[in-house]
Amino acid sequence: MSEIVWPNLVKFIQDMVPERSGLLKELEMECQAEHIPMIQPQVGQFLLLLLSIHKPVRILEIGTAIGYSTLWFTQALQDTRGHITTIELDKDRYERACANFLRAGVAGRITPLLGDANELLPTLKGPYDFIFIDAAKGQYGEFFAKAWALLAPAGVIVMDNIFLNGWVIDMTWPHRRKKTMVVRVRDLLENITSHPDLLTSLIPLGDGLSVSIRRNAHEKS
Repeated sequence: MSEIVWPNLVKFIQDMVPERSGLLKELEMECQAEHIPMIQPQVGQFLLLLLSIHKPVRILEIGTAIGYSTLWFTQALQDTRGHITTIELDKDRYERACANFLRAGVAGRITPLLGDANELLPTLKGPYDFIFIDAAKGQYGEFFAKAWALLAPAGVIVMDNIFLNGWVIDMTWPHRRKKTMVVRVRDLLENITSHPDLLTSLIPLGDGLSVSIRRNAHEKS
């Protein structure tokens, strides 16, 4: 990705992330070697902080890949009764994620689902306290709308990679086929940052995060 902020600042933040556990480090190497999408470690550290503050009981993740981000989330559940439901479209990655959850000893706290999130989300029963979206970027609008219906009052929705290599910032794209995705994500960001029922901030970590909290009725008055 192109650097959104100063490269020396990015490196400094990355260097300040504590050393990961053996399995997390192993998964980082696997994802890098096989070009499997994963959150950046500094993003994982931020989400761990956010989860530790918010203390959600029910977490929903859209886009499991091989379970790297899910395992970050489990660290915030060690002292709670929290549970994670995570959705993955790719069968091979789903199976690898399930194996990684067993290896980490956290399979009992995770419900992995295999299938298309757009089809599975309407079948889920909310509310969820925390929802993380990191899947097909061109479908973020659909994912967000369906996740919104499952979000608890004062619940949090986070989306990863919302800068799309910086394309949504200056509205450029390397190929014509990317235009629709960029326009959709830019429209979504404009909608959620002005939505009366949301309080949203865009965070320049990794390729960008949006963090939205559902406002309570008294907060809007």
